Amino acid sequence: MKEDSLLKYIPIEYKHSIHDVDFEKYFKEGYRMLFFDLDNTIADYETHYPEKDKIELFDYLKELGFECFILSNNKEKRIKKFEDSLGVKGFYSLRKPFTGRIRKYILDESMDTNKILWVGDQAVTDVKCAHKLGINTILLDPIKPATEHWYTKINRFVERSIFKKIRKKYSSVYSSLGLENRYGR
Repeated sequence: MKEDSLLKYIPIEYKHSIHDVDFEKYFKEGYRMLFFDLDNTIADYETHYPEKDKIELFDYLKELGFECFILSNNKEKRIKKFEDSLGVKGFYSLRKPFTGRIRKYILDESMDTNKILWVGDQAVTDVKCAHKLGINTILLDPIKPATEHWYTKINRFVERSIFKKIRKKYSSVYSSLGLENRYGR
């Protein structure tokens, strides 16, 4: 039986910000790797280095025992600044939601997708890409949508349309995740 195409856009959790996620709970559940989108997840598009609260969060995550990665469609120069400041490995120009480059890395490193949690702000890139790879996701609100590029604004338009359909077809899931706080009723 073919899977409903709407399911690939549904995260396991929705939170307002990266600071609202209970990462300790996920570590206790067996997750050991965290994949983070960069733009509007860790920092807005105008911020060129991680702020102090993000550096402290990543230090805490590493102390818990997580291995953290940045997965971004952005350019190497931008990713490198965050990689160095946060002490994590970053991957750039990934072309999410396409999975080729990420799949190659996961397979090359023999990563167990059941132990990876992906945190991002876009359902049409982050959640969809992670779903195709068999990775659970947490969807966040974008930090500062006004700074987004035109193509991200198109993604947001598409995303709103998708979540209207999800609200109709999977209303209990939509409500249990609290998605009405992001997309309205």
